[in-house]
Amino acid sequence: MEKSNEADKGKLAFKAGTWYVISSVLVRAIAIITTPIFTRMMSTDEYGTVATFTSWYALLITFCTANLNFSIGRAKIDYEYDLDNYIGSMQLLSAFITILILFISFIFLDPLSKFLELDKTIIILLSVYLLFSPAITFVQNGYRYRYQYKQNVGIAWYVSVSTVVLSLVLMLVTPLEKDISRVMGIVIPNFLLSLVFWLRGIKQKRIHVNLEYWKYGFGISAPLVLHTVCMNILSQSDRIFIQKMWGTTPTAIYSLAYSYGIVISIITNAVSDGWLPWFHDSYHNNEFKEIKKNTKLIVILGCYVGLACIAMAPEAITILGGEKYAEGVYCVPPIVLGVVCQYIYTHYVNIEMHLKKTKYISGGTIFAALTNIVLNYFFIPMFGYVAAAYTTLVSYFLLMIIHFLITRLLLKIKLYDDFFMFVSIIITSCIGIGITFVYSNNIVRYSIVAVGFISFLFIFRNFIIAFINTKFKYHKFK
Repeated sequence: MEKSNEADKGKLAFKAGTWYVISSVLVRAIAIITTPIFTRMMSTDEYGTVATFTSWYALLITFCTANLNFSIGRAKIDYEYDLDNYIGSMQLLSAFITILILFISFIFLDPLSKFLELDKTIIILLSVYLLFSPAITFVQNGYRYRYQYKQNVGIAWYVSVSTVVLSLVLMLVTPLEKDISRVMGIVIPNFLLSLVFWLRGIKQKRIHVNLEYWKYGFGISAPLVLHTVCMNILSQSDRIFIQKMWGTTPTAIYSLAYSYGIVISIITNAVSDGWLPWFHDSYHNNEFKEIKKNTKLIVILGCYVGLACIAMAPEAITILGGEKYAEGVYCVPPIVLGVVCQYIYTHYVNIEMHLKKTKYISGGTIFAALTNIVLNYFFIPMFGYVAAAYTTLVSYFLLMIIHFLITRLLLKIKLYDDFFMFVSIIITSCIGIGITFVYSNNIVRYSIVAVGFISFLFIFRNFIIAFINTKFKYHKFK
C-alpha cells in the first residue's frame, strides 16, 4: 500500500511539474508576443517609463518581501499540517516590511521621484503593486508545493491575460498617458486578486502574527536578499561596463544578444521551479537514488535546450534586430552556456535550501559577482564587448564550482553524480562553441540541429509517451 501511495504521489508530482512548466512557458510567451504591440502603441519615452517601473519593482520586491516565499518549500515539511497558517503569517510579515519601507520612502517622495526617474503617480502605483502582489506569490507557492497545479495555472493565466487586456483597453479608450495606462493595467488585476486572497485569509483566520514562524522564515530567507541583489549585479554589470568603455552601439548589440540568450531561462526556470517541490519531498523521505537518477535527465534536458538556442541564434538575432545586430550572434553561446551553468548549480543550491543553510548561497553569489566585475574591468577593454559574454560564463561556472564545494566539503553531502554534472556542461560548452564556427554554413548547422532533435526524442521518449497517454486519457474520460 505504501509503494502504491508513493507511486501515486510520483505521478501527481510529474503531472503537476509538467503542467507548471508548460504553463510558465506559455505565460512568458504571451509577454514576448505582446511586447511588439505595446512598443508600437507607446513612444520610446513611455515604453522606457514602463521598463523603469518593472525594473524597480523587480529590485524592490526583494527587500519588501525579504524573499520570505523562498522558505515555503522547506516549511511544507516542517509545518506540513499548518502550511496555510504559515503562509498567512509570512504574508503578513511581508506586508509589515513593505509598509515600513514605503512609509520611510514617502517622507522623501520628491527626491525619491527624481532618483527613480518616475513621476509621483507611477510611484504610487508602484507602492500599491509592491504591497499587494506578494500575496499572490505566497498563495501560488502554497499551491505549487502541494502539487495543486490547476489552481496555480489558473492564477498564472489570469494575471498574464488580464494585465495585457486591461492595459490595451486603458490605452485605447481612456485619455490617460500610455505609460500610466500600461502600469495601471499591470497593477489593477494584481491588486484585485491579491485583495481576494487577503480577505479569504482574514476570513479563515490565517493572517496572523506568529513569532515562531517569523523567526523561521526570516532565518531561511533573509540571507537570500543579498544573493538576489548580487545576481542582479552579475547580470547587469556587463552592459554598464560596455556602455562606459565602448559606447551605446556595442551596448545595444550585446543587450539584444543577451536578451535572446537568456530566453532559455524561461524553460530552465520553469523546470527548476516545477522540480523543486518533488525534490524537497523526496529528500525528506530519503529517496536519494530517485533524485540522483532523475537529476541526470533534468540536466540533459537543460543542455539540449541550451544547444538548440545556440544553433538557431543567427535566425533569432536577424528576426529580433536585423543585420545591424548580426555580429552579436557570437555573444549568444557563452551567454546561453552561463544560463545552463546556473541551471545545473541550482541542484546544489536546492540541497542548501533544504538543509536551511542559505547563508552559504549569498556568500557564493557575492564572490561570483565581484569576480565578474574584475574580469569585465580587465577584459572588455582588451577584447571588446564579446568578452563580457565570456566573463559571464566564467562567473557562472565558478558559481557552479562554489556550490559543489559547499555541498561536498561544508555540508558533507554527496547526492548527485558530480562527474556527470561537470562533464555535461563541458561537453555542452564544447559543442556550443563549436557551432559558432559553422554559423555561416547553414547545411552543416541544420544537420546538427536535426541530429540533436532526433537524439532528444530518443532519450526522452518515455516521458513524451507518458505525457501523450495522460492527455489521451484526460480527453477520453472527460
